[in-house]
Amino acid sequence: MNTVTESPLVSVIIGTYNRASVIRQTLESVFAQTYPNVEIVIVDDNSYDGTLEILRSYGDRIRLIERLENSGSADIPRYEAMEVCKGTYAAFLDSDDAWDERKLERQVGLMEADPSIGLSHHYLRKVLPDGEELEIRHENRLPATGQVAEALLDHCFISTSSVMVRPPLWLSAQKKEALTGFGTEWDFFLSIAREHPVGLVDEVLGYYRVDPESVSHRSWKRGPWDVTAMERLYRKGLHQGLIPDRVMRKKIAKAGLENSVHYRERNQPERSFWFWKKSLKYHPFGIGTWMESIKMVFRVLCPYPAYKVMPCL
Repeated sequence: MNTVTESPLVSVIIGTYNRASVIRQTLESVFAQTYPNVEIVIVDDNSYDGTLEILRSYGDRIRLIERLENSGSADIPRYEAMEVCKGTYAAFLDSDDAWDERKLERQVGLMEADPSIGLSHHYLRKVLPDGEELEIRHENRLPATGQVAEALLDHCFISTSSVMVRPPLWLSAQKKEALTGFGTEWDFFLSIAREHPVGLVDEVLGYYRVDPESVSHRSWKRGPWDVTAMERLYRKGLHQGLIPDRVMRKKIAKAGLENSVHYRERNQPERSFWFWKKSLKYHPFGIGTWMESIKMVFRVLCPYPAYKVMPCL
């Protein structure tokens, strides 16, 4: 391995909010890295559960930024850390996730070998809050190193805690004042992928904690397909130059339709109808959308489990 002076600095960026129960585990996975030249920049988003006291105990082992008000967004703390970081590369780590010890070494090697790569990522394994290991996220489904922008229009398959990026590209991808809510990391990934190849390290190099209490799991409007985020990409024009408007509209309609079916089959007609309207908005003459409307009405008249026992006539 190169010596510290020959290795480019990597800034590990962590935004955290009320993660007292897991933040030590997250940090220990950074301290255990085989890669030698690292700075850790943490933005605490006004935690009140003891997270801040834990972070202060690390002293000068970390660079700690303490926000006086909660930002209401995961991307604002990341952006603020990126603004002050000093690394040639920046690697994101969500405050409840953890890395394999080889993670930084593998990604720096990939990006040093190909300076055209703007952003790289890798596979993550899902784990439950109690540590039980689940499946590998997107197992065998991530595209190889190359141009992936068009594929990103369908689904955000890049996991934040797997990302290493060149800081100037991140700061220029989106404006800080436009960052609101959650899920806007997709906008950054796509903006960068439009202009640069995305690198894949074809290994599982970290753990992604599946938390039922997280914002992404609590908000039914973000799944199974994140139609709201797809609409935002469309409004920003991030599809332009990749696919025509009509194709992007059909993608949004298809995602809305699949979500409508998902919730209809779970006897949640209000949610089903909400997504059906999204599908109708973007593809009003789609046969599938109107067929779904008939099925929604039928399900309201004959909900489970009565439907299974005695179908309506």
